[in-house]
Amino acid sequence: MAIFKMKSLAQSHALEDAEQDYRTAIRVEQFRVSDRAVYFAAFPGTQYIAFDALSGVKVRNTAITVTGTCGKQLPMICVRASYDGEFYKDFLFEKRTVADKVLDRIRAARPDLPMDVCGPRQGFLDKKTV
Repeated sequence: MAIFKMKSLAQSHALEDAEQDYRTAIRVEQFRVSDRAVYFAAFPGTQYIAFDALSGVKVRNTAITVTGTCGKQLPMICVRASYDGEFYKDFLFEKRTVADKVLDRIRAARPDLPMDVCGPRQGFLDKKTV
């Protein structure tokens, strides 16, 4: 039994049996993904976003700096899950194939959910909007 109860980021959708669903989730890098939600470590305890709470998903290429402010960057895949209107949570993955495992679970649960998946060299900011 966990010390802290699992908490939903989305105020509109909370799973009644989140702890049982967490036990069925598979590990995908630092996250856990079930057929109903994505779980991640937070303080205190574990938080999750139920797939029913999602209003959209964007997938983009991004990079994080390894040495601080400048220098070499580590390429990453960012899955941005929007929920409750104006809020979002970014999930970073090292490989596209790993991110696709999460997207496949979301598509299976919510086939009607709009997903914006970028091309191989496209980021969050489109050159036309900058």
